[in-house]
Amino acid sequence: MRYRSTIGKKSGVTIIEFTLVILVALLLIFTAFEFSRYVLSMQMLNEMTRKAARLAVVCSIESRDDILTLPEVVENSPTDFDSSYLLINYLDRDGVEVNVDGFTSEPDEDDEDQQNEMNQIFSQIRFVSAEIDTESFKFQFVPLLSFFGDAGAVEVPSFKTILPIESLGIIRNNDGSPSGAIEHCGGV
Repeated sequence: MRYRSTIGKKSGVTIIEFTLVILVALLLIFTAFEFSRYVLSMQMLNEMTRKAARLAVVCSIESRDDILTLPEVVENSPTDFDSSYLLINYLDRDGVEVNVDGFTSEPDEDDEDQQNEMNQIFSQIRFVSAEIDTESFKFQFVPLLSFFGDAGAVEVPSFKTILPIESLGIIRNNDGSPSGAIEHCGGV
């Protein structure tokens, strides 16, 4: 009888040991899944900035906000990502941002000042930049891994993509005249 009581105590300890080992193993598996999701999300963000920059160099400046919502750009965005976290900027030859607010590719033909202002803005632009707004967007781990970062939210790189301009949406005529058609991307 004494032999049976020892076996009963050992089997209870074995169950506790097994439970602890399984708990650690499951935590490691969930951590591996979350880390994989993080790496995949970073690749998605990088691809989004690349696509946005590639579209911005060939689309009209007026289409800047529309590019951010195109399915080609945001189709694979990470969870909780909004198009407002993606920024498109136009840069001069020194890399300084050119203010394009209020730019119109079709200025009033009777307003020479407006035409000169639009030509001045257009002539300054040499590069297009697309990047993630790292001040606003943070990657969020599942609550199980909330010990990472700030309660599970970690900063992401900006994934800045800079490309030289191409047409910026203006298609020149082949007859040598300076006028051309305007190509808008998105809803403009």
